[in-house]
Amino acid sequence: MNEVIMAIELRNKDTMGCAYFDTAHGDLMIAEDIIMADLEVAEQFLLQAEPTTVIVSGRAALASADFDYQTARDKLMHLVLDSAEPSHALFTTMDDGSLASAELDLHHDGCSTREASHVRALRCGGLINLDNEVSVSCAGAVLSDLHQRRSVGFLPDGQRAEMVFHVRTLRQFSLAGHMMVGIDTLRSLQIIRPELHPNGQTWNSNGNGTETRQSLSIYGLFHSLACTPQGRSALRSMLIRPSVDKELIAERQQTIEFFLQPELATDIKDIGSVLSKIKNASSLIAHLRRGAESPSATQSSDRSVWAGLQTFALHALRLRDLVGRLPHGRRIQIVQKILGEIHPESLSVIGSLINKTIDFEQSKSRQRPSVRVGIDPELDELKRRYDGMGSFLTEVINHITQSLPAWPRQYIRSCIFLPQLGFLTVVEPDNQTGKGRYEGEAAGDDQWERVFTADGAVCYKNNYMRELDEQFGDIYCEIGDREVEIIHSLAQQVLRHESSLIKASVVCGAFDALLSLARGAEKYSWTCPRLTEATELHIVGGRHPLQELVVPCFVPNDCHMDADQTAACKGKGQAGLALTGPNHSGKSVYLKQTAIIVYLAHVGSFVPAERATIGITDKILARISTRESVSRNESAFAIDLRQMAFAMASSTPKSLILIDEFGKGTNSDDGAGLMAAAVNFFLDRDKPSPRLLLATHFHELFETGLLSNHPGLDVAHMEILSDEQSRKTDDQITYLFKLAPGHSNSSYGSHCALMNGVPSAVVNRAEAIARLVALDEDLSFACAQLCESEEEQLQCAESVARRFLELDFEDQDPGKLNEALTLVLG
Repeated sequence: MNEVIMAIELRNKDTMGCAYFDTAHGDLMIAEDIIMADLEVAEQFLLQAEPTTVIVSGRAALASADFDYQTARDKLMHLVLDSAEPSHALFTTMDDGSLASAELDLHHDGCSTREASHVRALRCGGLINLDNEVSVSCAGAVLSDLHQRRSVGFLPDGQRAEMVFHVRTLRQFSLAGHMMVGIDTLRSLQIIRPELHPNGQTWNSNGNGTETRQSLSIYGLFHSLACTPQGRSALRSMLIRPSVDKELIAERQQTIEFFLQPELATDIKDIGSVLSKIKNASSLIAHLRRGAESPSATQSSDRSVWAGLQTFALHALRLRDLVGRLPHGRRIQIVQKILGEIHPESLSVIGSLINKTIDFEQSKSRQRPSVRVGIDPELDELKRRYDGMGSFLTEVINHITQSLPAWPRQYIRSCIFLPQLGFLTVVEPDNQTGKGRYEGEAAGDDQWERVFTADGAVCYKNNYMRELDEQFGDIYCEIGDREVEIIHSLAQQVLRHESSLIKASVVCGAFDALLSLARGAEKYSWTCPRLTEATELHIVGGRHPLQELVVPCFVPNDCHMDADQTAACKGKGQAGLALTGPNHSGKSVYLKQTAIIVYLAHVGSFVPAERATIGITDKILARISTRESVSRNESAFAIDLRQMAFAMASSTPKSLILIDEFGKGTNSDDGAGLMAAAVNFFLDRDKPSPRLLLATHFHELFETGLLSNHPGLDVAHMEILSDEQSRKTDDQITYLFKLAPGHSNSSYGSHCALMNGVPSAVVNRAEAIARLVALDEDLSFACAQLCESEEEQLQCAESVARRFLELDFEDQDPGKLNEALTLVLG
């Protein structure tokens, strides 16, 4: 299983670095240090690599040895990378006023320690930026972990740990150039949503995530439309890392438009058929480097590394041919890459070498790679002798029987050859004793040794069998050893073309990913958006790409925002939109569909809208859903506050902010105040405001005019039709799911409670209390409740009081008056 080992460190409370190693390709990736980083940046690193192991610093007051910068720098400089170029440098120095030049080889005996250090520093500095101290320190921690893993020798699956955890390349990577989207936002928008098996024991860590079953998600829409493993991996990378590079986005849009031309439908269908047969050459090469070219016990030989490479070479050439025939295709960059990165010479040589060397029919029967006849004369002779073993064994058994008396001949069945045990004589068993009916009694000095009993026969080793073992017993092992040598030589020849194979595989994956986006755009009727540098957002007929798949009819809505402060103040546009309306009316769906359309536009995909003009967006910051867990030492409201605080600290004029029901986790007064203050913070900036979309049930914010001083904030609601006279609960409110101007006066919470099965008595009581609250009445009397005994006492007191009031105190007879009082109180 592929592993990704990552180290992350936050140093001095504000600088974060990261490095990770991918066993699939042997790449050690080192990030650029990020200033003013927080947990959201760490989440971006985790999304980038999807690690199976994460190493963090255990530093307190002193630095951890594994994360020491100088130690890590020395480790990186002494790495022996897979490179065909020699490690040397040309030094020019001043000597006695004249220039002197010398070319020094790092591995040459005459190279001093100081000179070698200079060469290593130059070589390493040419690959990565050694000034990124925190990330370089993380690389040192990764290298320490790899050293420990290599020390085990062999892995449980038989692979050499030294080969699996060997660093072959050193590269720098950066999060710059991509839209920043946190994990909470990705989950809220359902960009990627893997569906885990109900049995937790079946969960595993997959380095590229391509085999994980996808539930309803944006990635799930395209996952089944990609034909190759590397295509699905490339598609996933595109979706989790949307770009802010207009040229790259325009290039992808142009490619999708090209693929969707009606006249190319037949060609695209043929290309898809070829793509479905292309293997992932990168993973095949990784297996080949580890020496795992043989199929596993559960894998057929036609799925071995050699069969995969041969299939890849054949169909990659076929793909290049088909793509090259596309009319006007050479103006599309991915077509140029297909023609430039897939080299017919290299792939033809690889396919020819494999086809000429590997006997796939024999490999299938033997369950291991076998070499064709005619490749090696020595091997051919060994195989000829081994294949003729049947007739040879017949001669052997005839020789044995002729040397024996007549009576034991009837018990000798045959002679067999087992590669692990050598030659054996098979004797008929005695059912009573379990031994052979003949055990060499008439053989004189010949020692007959019983080896095993199986399938109604007893096998013996005698002197003649031992002689044959010495002469012919190693033939099977010799065949295997010779084939291993030939196949190893073949592997070395194929690995000379490793770079060409990997580049061809990567470009096939990129082509497949873009083709899947085109297929999705056609399947779901999406259109091409227009991206601008302005801080605007104009969507006409926008739809939620997932919601519309699960409802019988979806109502599209528009969205128009312009974060330019001047335009907003003049009434020409708004920087924000505050959304109100009843529960279940579609407010959250509207917020999410707008963000998804913006997100897809930055992927380079078409979007679910009639048309869209979208300003380049650097971040999508969302306070939509609260991800609670017993492992998080935070309350739900604290999590909401942290998300909002990060949005306030990180937003720029090019950001899109989504706020759904913020403030509901505390009392209504504090919640409404926090919501109003947050809106003021975003819209009262000196610089242009970010684009803001919010949904709330705090109607007092609009009824009291708290937000009326922001001309750039538009207020709208999701429209409904209300018929309170209807007897049926479901008919009292009809949701239109249509955006309308102005705010809504009610959230119709009691009606939603009835729709969701809350008893009518509870709902009626809730409505009565709500009316008292609206009239500013004292709720202490209305909400007072007495127990049964208290109600009986109250009734008794009321009865006494009424009888007392009925007494006539004008009667002066004390006796009669006492008698009446006794009767009342009694």
